[in-house]
Amino acid sequence: MSFFSPDPSKHDKEPTTMASRILSFCFAALLGVVLLYLAIELLAQIWGWLVLIGVIALGAVAAIWIYRWRSSRW
Repeated sequence: MSFFSPDPSKHDKEPTTMASRILSFCFAALLGVVLLYLAIELLAQIWGWLVLIGVIALGAVAAIWIYRWRSSRW
C-alpha cells in the first residue's frame, strides 16, 4: 500500500451525517465553555497569590539589577 493506492478497508465506514457532525460540535463547544468557566473560577480563587508571587519576583530581579549596577560603577 502506498500513498497513491490507499488501503480500501479504511474507507468502508459509512459517512457521518450532518446532524451527527452538528451534535459533536455542540458537545465540543459545551465542553469548552465548561472548562473555560472552571479555569476562570480557579484563577479567581488564586489571583491574589499569583500577583504576590509576581511582585516578589519583580522585586528580586530589580534588587539584583540595582546591586549589579551599583557594584559595576567605579
